[in-house]
Formats: sequence, C-alpha cells, structure tokens
Amino acid sequence: MDEIDLLIIHSLIQNSRITLSQMSKDIGVPDATISNRLKKLEKDVIKQYTLILDHNRLDLKITAIIIIQSESEKHKDVEKKLSDLEEVSEVYSISGEYDILIKVWAHSLDELNKIINSKIRSVDGIEDLTEMIVMERVKEGVVPLTETEH
Repeated sequence: MDEIDLLIIHSLIQNSRITLSQMSKDIGVPDATISNRLKKLEKDVIKQYTLILDHNRLDLKITAIIIIQSESEKHKDVEKKLSDLEEVSEVYSISGEYDILIKVWAHSLDELNKIINSKIRSVDGIEDLTEMIVMERVKEGVVPLTETEH
C-alpha cells in the first residue's frame, strides 16, 4: 500500500458512498486509477462496507462489556454461541484471567439483565463472567488508519 491507497481508504472511512469522480478530484488522480486501486483494495484489504447506526435513535440506551471465563475444551463453542446472539455486537478471544470479551446492547437495564441471565449465562462452557456497563462512549468507530513501518 502506498500513499494513494491510504488516501482512498481514508476517503472511504469519511464517506463510504463517495463517488469515484469525487474521490478522484479530492485525491488528484484519474478516475481509472481510483477504480483499479479500489478493486485491488476490495480484494486484499477492504473486508466489507457497513453502516454505523445511531444507537440513541434505535433506543439502545445500555451498552455492556462482559468478560468471560470459559472451559478450555469448550472455548470455541462458547465463542460461536455468543457470536450467534443478536444482542452481542462484538466477540473477542483475549488473554489473561478471562478468555472472551463481548459487547452487548440493550434498551434497558432490565433487558440487559434478562440477556445476561437467560442467554449468556446459559451458554454451556461459561465458568464465570463480569459485566461492566458503559457510562459514556468516548470513542467508537473504525480501525485506525496509520502508516506501517517498512
């Protein structure tokens, strides 16, 4: 990846619906160059285009981060079952005392409690978990775009 590729990615992060001609104008390279590079980036770097929704407009007032200890022989099954829960937006395998970190969305504390007790705790292979309620979203978003060292 070179500077033009980074500029294309940065442009898409700012507005994934930008036209090729506008991107070409902003970056200062021909449309054909943007098109060719974008096809290569979509093959090698860009996994998918997605939406960032306004959680307030969807009335999702509660976000929780939950760290989970799982039985080692059931770890992959636990990850899969947690990934299948619609209220769970992110699942990470982590190191340390806990094995898995998940992010959960709910409309209320009552709903969060039901999700934790009826869905998450019922997953076979979970030994222990700790819930943390997000008090303020300071920064959420996309993977940071930084230049790599060569």
